Amino acid sequence: MEKSMFFIGICPPHPLEREVHGIKQEFYQKYGIKGAFRSKAHITLQMPFKLAISKEDLFLSALTQLLQNQKNFTVQLKDFGCFEPRVVFINVMDNFDLNELQKSVANFMRQFQIFNDTHRKNGFAPHITIAFRDLKKPIFYEIWSEVKDRTFQNSFLADSLTVFKHNGKAWDIFKEIKFGYT
Repeated sequence: MEKSMFFIGICPPHPLEREVHGIKQEFYQKYGIKGAFRSKAHITLQMPFKLAISKEDLFLSALTQLLQNQKNFTVQLKDFGCFEPRVVFINVMDNFDLNELQKSVANFMRQFQIFNDTHRKNGFAPHITIAFRDLKKPIFYEIWSEVKDRTFQNSFLADSLTVFKHNGKAWDIFKEIKFGYT
């Protein structure tokens, strides 16, 4: 049974996504790190998972149905955070609607025998990654010292969910599903 890799997230609109891309670009130019370029800016709701190609249509249809009752909500971003010593990110402020959506997606995934072990062990910690994977400890501490006191503030209306599919090298947008209840 042939399978593909997917993950699910919420993407900021293009102008904000370009701003986040600019921050990633800044650290690429200074330190040569490029792992965060493998996908566009997003808040992960479901970690990467494998799904049989034969189940893709059923999966997307069921996920679309789930989101018919999902209302739009505002996501606020403020400053920077980290998971020491390998990830630097933009903080997503605590958000009841976002937390409920993540729980709903996690429950939905169980129908397909997919579980979000990382979130279950560590709790849901929404963020937008700007540096990870190829970030070595010494570089992590240099970047963290640059951004820990830097201010960043923005917000966006979350009105859709994005399913990403891995193409063998990077993550492509596979399907954007609009929330049904506005």
